[in-house]
Amino acid sequence: MSARVCTSVPLVAARDGVVVIESSCGRSFEVSAEVAMQMSEHLIRSAARARGQHRMAEERTEGA
Repeated sequence: MSARVCTSVPLVAARDGVVVIESSCGRSFEVSAEVAMQMSEHLIRSAARARGQHRMAEERTEGA
């Protein structure tokens, strides 16, 4: 399955004790604060990994 690459930041807000995440395509998710914190940790780790992969790909292109 191929994921659509999104280039806009979702709207994130706290409402009535839950975290609401609204994507640019209109999808909305409600999660607990604990789940939101775990998602944040996973997003940061994955973003760092993706950035590293991008840099490695650039280095290979420049070296060729």
